[in-house]
Amino acid sequence: MDKTLIPRSLHHLMPFVEKWGVEDDGFRDNLIYNSSNEELHELVDNLSDIDADNLNKWLADPEEIKQYSPEYLKYSAYYMAYEFAEALLKSKSKNNNPS
Repeated sequence: MDKTLIPRSLHHLMPFVEKWGVEDDGFRDNLIYNSSNEELHELVDNLSDIDADNLNKWLADPEEIKQYSPEYLKYSAYYMAYEFAEALLKSKSKNNNPS
């Protein structure tokens, strides 16, 4: 990935983006489903609220949307993986702790 096309505030997420930023929805879903809870927690726990805010600002920038760089697409896919992993972990937790 070309770091110059990624906001500096998001550079530290690159290792996670490389692993989880799978652009194909089916492959990304399979990656998440076949990951351990530990791996999913690593994905979810390493995105801070500040990171999420910075990521949302970048992904919602109309100029970035127009450019649609490979870096933009990878980070977008990473964020989808994050959201899916977060929901999956909540679902697993809920199923293991019925009220």
